[in-house]
Amino acid sequence: MGTCYLRSFLLLACALLYAESSRAQQGVVFSQYAFNGLVLNPAYAGYKEKFNSTVLYRNQWANIEGAPTTISLLVDGSMLNNLLGIGGHIMSDKVGVQQTLSFFSDYAYRVLLDKQGTRLAFGLSIGLTQLSLDENMVRLNDSSDPLLASGLLGAPIFRPDFNVGIFLDHKHFSLGLSGAELWKDYKLVQKHPQLYLTAATLVPINPRYLLKPSIFYKDDFVMQPSVDLNVFLMMQDAVWLGLLWRNGIPLKSRLNKTVRGEAFYSSLNALTFLAEIFVSDNLYVGYAYDFPLNSLNQVTLHTHEVMLGFTMGKKVQRVLTPRYF
Repeated sequence: MGTCYLRSFLLLACALLYAESSRAQQGVVFSQYAFNGLVLNPAYAGYKEKFNSTVLYRNQWANIEGAPTTISLLVDGSMLNNLLGIGGHIMSDKVGVQQTLSFFSDYAYRVLLDKQGTRLAFGLSIGLTQLSLDENMVRLNDSSDPLLASGLLGAPIFRPDFNVGIFLDHKHFSLGLSGAELWKDYKLVQKHPQLYLTAATLVPINPRYLLKPSIFYKDDFVMQPSVDLNVFLMMQDAVWLGLLWRNGIPLKSRLNKTVRGEAFYSSLNALTFLAEIFVSDNLYVGYAYDFPLNSLNQVTLHTHEVMLGFTMGKKVQRVLTPRYF
């Protein structure tokens, strides 16, 4: 039985890897995705087997006018004896003149693979994305500019979108694969599918301390992919401290032979310090600080990210089914 489900996992993984790409801009990813996998994968919905709500705010490359700012609200829970996960998320993102507002509902169905609590989840996220441009920041000198005909300077444009994912969790490790922003028709706002691959494991040090190494791979098959290497230390089930190293992969087949192309993949390189504190059984806060490992650090273009979360429900039996991922 377990082999059959694992085979399904691998087949779906290959299907996502084969997904055809189109032109697009890079998707939004928070540095604190390790604390709430719903940011990356709809199959994570209901994973913690309790109601969970999280607010994330990211101010990227502070002190630059028009730099990306993002805020997101994520809510999820479980039902039907924890076999069905449901949730939703709202995200507002602004980069320069472009404004994006997304509304999504998330669904996940879980299959129990063994008596130890290993589970395989299949996730789907469907919603709408609103696109608009800030007219106060747009200056057009040419009356034939295609922006005038796009409609983006008038009423906002709505487009459907959807994400899919699979998530395997064991008491000692987890694997996740998801495809995001799969709808391609966005007129002048270039977007293309995103592939996210995550893996994490747990290394007990002693009853009070736990180490969690993880890796995150992001690719859109057009621009340069990136890899995050993370390591977290959990102390007495109350504090997570982590270090993240992000590195762009300069694939020659995709790298533009221009200064701009070189600058793009190098701009992905960063070192991030993360912390999450459980103020109580139901309240937690988090903070992440990104330090760019390129020319951006010469002008102190750092990134700040803040998280506030609330949970409600029965405490999970950590011995059989730990929920550390």
